Amino acid sequence: MCAVGDIIRIESYISEDGVDMSRHSFIVIDDESSTISGYSYDFIANVMSSFKSEKHKEKKLRYLENILITEEDRDCNPENGKEAYVKADQLYYFDKSKINYTVMGTATDEIMNTIYDVIEILDRQDKLKINIRNTIKEEVAG
Repeated sequence: MCAVGDIIRIESYISEDGVDMSRHSFIVIDDESSTISGYSYDFIANVMSSFKSEKHKEKKLRYLENILITEEDRDCNPENGKEAYVKADQLYYFDKSKINYTVMGTATDEIMNTIYDVIEILDRQDKLKINIRNTIKEEVAG
């Protein structure tokens, strides 16, 4: 089971542009079951990405929606020591029966509060991207 604040690795998912992706990290921001557009989901998460270079980091962190997450902002095992960023504008809705995932660790309360604050700002600016593609796909075999 995953809970709010968990950092998870999802083995296979559908990206915001409809591409099948594999082995990517997410931060769980909500773990309440509900429906969206008629599809059931039981958690919402923001995708995380790594930096390819210092120049890439500078470029990505110019945008409000990209939140820096450092080793101090999380408790993971194993900890890779690398900085990453959370894409707070991308809300992925998941049905746990349709994905395989592993809990890798947890984010600190401070970084979670930052994520929620940025999501509220982006929501007021109508800049949130909702991805429900992962609620539509077939269930994962047991």
